[in-house]
Amino acid sequence: MRYFLLLFFTLFLRLGLSSKVTVYFNYNVFNTLKSKPYLETYLTISGNSVKYSPVNAGYQAGVTINWTIKKGSEIIKSTKYNLKSPLVKDSMSFPSFIDNQRFSLDNGEYILELLVTDNAYPDKITRHEEKINIQLNRDKKVLSSEIQVLDNYFKTSEPGIFTKNGYDLIPYTINYLPKTYQSLKFYFETYNLDTVIGNKAKFVYSFYIENSENSAKQQSLSGFQKQSAQTINPLLTQLDISKLPSGNYNLVVEVRDSVNTIQLQKKWFFQRMSDVRTNLDIVETDQKIQLSRIEDFFNQYQSKDSLKQFIECLWPISTIKEREWQQAQVVKKDPVLMRNYLNEYWTKAAGDSLDPLKIWLKYYDAVLEADVMMKCGKQRGFFTDRGRVYLQYGKPDQRNQVTSEPNTYPYEIWQYYRIFDKSTGRFFSNKKFVFVNNNIADDCFKLIHSDLRGEVYDEKWRFRLVNRSQQTQNVDDVNPMKTYGNNIDENFNNPR
Repeated sequence: MRYFLLLFFTLFLRLGLSSKVTVYFNYNVFNTLKSKPYLETYLTISGNSVKYSPVNAGYQAGVTINWTIKKGSEIIKSTKYNLKSPLVKDSMSFPSFIDNQRFSLDNGEYILELLVTDNAYPDKITRHEEKINIQLNRDKKVLSSEIQVLDNYFKTSEPGIFTKNGYDLIPYTINYLPKTYQSLKFYFETYNLDTVIGNKAKFVYSFYIENSENSAKQQSLSGFQKQSAQTINPLLTQLDISKLPSGNYNLVVEVRDSVNTIQLQKKWFFQRMSDVRTNLDIVETDQKIQLSRIEDFFNQYQSKDSLKQFIECLWPISTIKEREWQQAQVVKKDPVLMRNYLNEYWTKAAGDSLDPLKIWLKYYDAVLEADVMMKCGKQRGFFTDRGRVYLQYGKPDQRNQVTSEPNTYPYEIWQYYRIFDKSTGRFFSNKKFVFVNNNIADDCFKLIHSDLRGEVYDEKWRFRLVNRSQQTQNVDDVNPMKTYGNNIDENFNNPR
């Protein structure tokens, strides 16, 4: 299984770079007993990014999906179909919906092309192209699929597109696990073990969660399953992550033979958001380390890059002078100096009444969330305008995301009933922020207007939300011509 825009085996991709349709996409390659590989694709269409239209019994959205698979210039597979959302009755709640397809392919290199079109806006098309290399041969070599993470699974009552080995496997298409997820469910296949360790020879699937920064196994987050070697050995299981704290992790699956030799290992990177605090500091290394102080946390990290990121993410809540010091530490990249700076920063921020470790962990939770939800291409979330505002002022009381309004670019309006500026220590009431994505080729939202002192203020901000045909040369004109379906003023005055 491959996900994109992170590292090679990092499993996350958000499509929608050329349209208002947000598509989460990944894929996996599996083999069959007759050594006939097949490509399995997974799509999640964000319900907030497509138009739900009235139908007889409620509201429904639809997208047209077009797959093309090429080998060189030759088209090997091509299919086009309509995918409909679930039928909903509440016009204020538009759920996401999923799609799963399978394509039988020989070993070789291919180009996969994907087009997704919102049926309500046929001129808005999401495009993606990716090279795929399939090499699943029947040989004396252990091969495998990638780890397929699942939203859920259950025994099949009636075979369908999600059915595999007697179970319906519902795909999960991003590498971010929010607080609501209490278990990590996954599916995995290993091939040719019978030719390598012997037919029906005993082996063990070992699986666990490790910290992605230092490879430390997380206590009580592991399991195993004994099997006998066959042509195909499937693994369907789950791990309880209810006590897994926020952070960056790898799900690791290993195949160990009867003498405990690792025949194969696969990893899946993910980010976890959690309210867990009591056990966040316990890891398994050569000895257990109880993190009760801020120093214990940062002393775990020897990587210069990790410490550098811990300092860089302080930028949204730092003063100008603090940012200058931070830049100096980042340039030097001395692990000892960086750890000392981080310890001093959070000790000072905590004062005499707060726990430095607790406030750092709470802040880092928000950093991880900004990374996932507010990143801009390869730019970390805390360096973007939305991420900076989110970390500096906290979560908005109202966040209105407008993705498919006629004649406007995608935009967001955030409202704070009472706002605290962490960099100045001052409180303000009823302040709003307007972000817009003017560049169709990316997913980057820029702050164009706010009524909070010290932020960007632009009386003509409404013109920056509409297309070029609505622009004016009149310096006194602050309101573009109202068009059908345009609700800019309503969305600004009453964010929801």
